[in-house]
Amino acid sequence: MQETSLLMQGINLLTLGMGFVFIFLIFLVFATTAMSKLIIRYAPSSEPKAKTKIQSAPVSNPIPSDQLIAVLASAVHHHRAQRQAN
Repeated sequence: MQETSLLMQGINLLTLGMGFVFIFLIFLVFATTAMSKLIIRYAPSSEPKAKTKIQSAPVSNPIPSDQLIAVLASAVHHHRAQRQAN
């Protein structure tokens, strides 16, 4: 008789504990949703409003020069030489 009473008290405590946790979590979801909506509505926007268009710098010479090609070729050659050495 005492064991079943103790078991029923344990189940009762388990149900009450899980119920309170479940209710608290539901309340927490509603509270965070409400706070999020309030912040979106009343807080100022953190993004600056850009009224001017951002223009890219004009390209003066789209064709690479001979010196640039030579530098790139030597860099590729140096990289390949180091990879083969390892």
